[in-house]
Amino acid sequence: MTKPTLDGRRPRTLGTLTGTLALLLGLVPLGAATGCSSSSPAGTDGGSGDSAVPAGPGAIVVSTAVRRPRTTTWSVNYWSWMPSYGDDVAGTESAMAALKPAVMRIGGYNNDVNSADGFDHAQLDRAVAYARAIGAEPLIQVPLLADIDGNPPTAASAAAMVSYANVTKGYGIKYFAIGNEPDLYATQGLLSDPAKPAIPNYQPADYCASVNAYVAAMRAVDPTITIVGPDLSWRYTASNDWLSPILQGCGQLLDIVAIHRYPFNSHQATLDAAGADATRFANALTSVRALMQAAGQGNKPLALTEMNVAYDATACQLDASPGTVGSALWLADGLGTAIANDLWTSAVWDISDADNWSFGLLGPAPTHTPRPEYYAYQLYADHFGPTLVEVSQQPSGVRAYASRNQADNATEIVVVNWNTSSTPVRFDIKGTTTTGTSPAYTLPALSISAVEILDVGVATAWSYGDVQHRAGQGPALLSPGATASTDAGLPLLTNACNADASFTCPKIVPSSPLITTLGMATATGLAFGSPPYHWTSYTYGSNGQSAPTAAVTPDGNGIAIAGRFVAPVGQNWMGAGLLFDGSSCLDGSTYTGVQFDFAGDLGDCTLAFGANFSGDSTATDTPGRGSCPYNQNSLCYPPMMVVTPPSAPDGGGAVNTTFKVPFTSLSGGSPTPRMDPASLLTVQWQLNARSGGPGCTASFTVANVALY
Repeated sequence: MTKPTLDGRRPRTLGTLTGTLALLLGLVPLGAATGCSSSSPAGTDGGSGDSAVPAGPGAIVVSTAVRRPRTTTWSVNYWSWMPSYGDDVAGTESAMAALKPAVMRIGGYNNDVNSADGFDHAQLDRAVAYARAIGAEPLIQVPLLADIDGNPPTAASAAAMVSYANVTKGYGIKYFAIGNEPDLYATQGLLSDPAKPAIPNYQPADYCASVNAYVAAMRAVDPTITIVGPDLSWRYTASNDWLSPILQGCGQLLDIVAIHRYPFNSHQATLDAAGADATRFANALTSVRALMQAAGQGNKPLALTEMNVAYDATACQLDASPGTVGSALWLADGLGTAIANDLWTSAVWDISDADNWSFGLLGPAPTHTPRPEYYAYQLYADHFGPTLVEVSQQPSGVRAYASRNQADNATEIVVVNWNTSSTPVRFDIKGTTTTGTSPAYTLPALSISAVEILDVGVATAWSYGDVQHRAGQGPALLSPGATASTDAGLPLLTNACNADASFTCPKIVPSSPLITTLGMATATGLAFGSPPYHWTSYTYGSNGQSAPTAAVTPDGNGIAIAGRFVAPVGQNWMGAGLLFDGSSCLDGSTYTGVQFDFAGDLGDCTLAFGANFSGDSTATDTPGRGSCPYNQNSLCYPPMMVVTPPSAPDGGGAVNTTFKVPFTSLSGGSPTPRMDPASLLTVQWQLNARSGGPGCTASFTVANVALY
């Protein structure tokens, strides 16, 4: 998995474009196959097991007569450790240890390409130390796209990672994986332009060829290691089933079969969708296991090594987007479903990250504030036992997952209440000798509760929902007693997926397609054109780097841009752009895109072109014209596209060329990914350097910039 960081004036990393994130992270609804979960779905009152007489409305009936060991664990993904991404995992050890994760996967797209920062020996040491500190077993991914030096990886480089970890350092790492989401290599993931193929025409047979070579070399170093894979991203359908050919071709080398799951994009993560997803998830697992069985690998453990409710940028907040109580309910429901279906592990993406991503269980440094999803994990960690028992009845809108504690003297139940009003319930435990009456509680609307019912003694319950979230608190004790539901339910978050639909930027139609004409230097920067078709310049640079310089070319028809990244390169972007001046947006809807003449040398830097419009601009940057529903550049930024000048045959740098960039090629904007040329506000050129590298220097001109 990789995450979006492109922002016209804020952190950007080429290779993490939001527009391609749907593929890089894997939209994995996992199909709509038939099957059944081992617990009753929400919305049913039907019973089974040893409850001969229904317990009546509002009852959760648990049968302890049939028991089986819990084989599923919960785990985490180690991401955002990179200095370029803010190193948000440092200082989170105690908070993560409290969740008792079994496995910490060290992987994803960034580790597969060793960018923005390389996963070298020092970083491996740090990651293993972190895993040990939180009590998790490391799962280390060896790369298939680029090694630490940026070269194509080999079986020898994979073996070298095992040798360093288990021979040189003696870490005794058990679990290794090979590559990340290889089903995307043929279409997405090129480091310089993630919209292009990482490995053109890549097929399952190519992955198996690598697995055969890599596993042989890795096990020659340490024959005891366990191989996890293939870490696929896509749904498994007849037309796009990568799992079957991989299992048939090299499945015998995979000890644990692993897939990823992100069921929604940011425009789909509603409460209704999230509340219905557990049944779809359970059915899909049945489908995946059928594929494993057909390939002769049905006896292998099945793991979910990446998961989250949505796969793309979370600046668009719906009522179940990452970072919301609705997302926490989804996680608790999904983990319960994974446990009921005996997955090897279920690993959330990720530990801690920036608030405009909000995938992490914790917020960013320095406070690392727990997000709602953290408490979903905490309720399982604190109140769910090692032995599974059956939930045979539950009220409509409620999903319950039951266990026996380690001492086998209490029944522990995690309950997810998807109802938008409070729900009174009574707990009826069958198959044990208990004292007293069946405990009763009123589950708050849209909440997760954990109930511990002692065989001898009183019951205790804790709950987490909107009240605790607003107060910045964790789960609170829930008072006993089932009262009638009288509340009207919680207000749902406003749909902010798109720009304010009620706002329309005043528009002006260009009299000429030219942008860089009549250029001159002013006291505040550069200026081109003349009112009402007037453009002014801006420049920007990341922390630790100076913004580039920008000057008018001698003929007045272009901009000379010069920038230099100074080592050490942490945050790695800088750029220059032109803002359409005045009180209107430029209506370029009759044009195809923007063209410009490029001349100069980029050195080892990479160049991207972007164009912003009303929907992705803040009202602060463009008063009266910006309609992004947020007021932060980290949440409102333009779509972009990497542009690569051809190289001179003698290696003497870039060849002068003319670029034509269609509006439809620009992607990755937030909150609206695609360009709206009817409300054009800016054009810009952004330089990027390799994070952690020696830096780079670029000096170039963009001239005759115009609509076409």
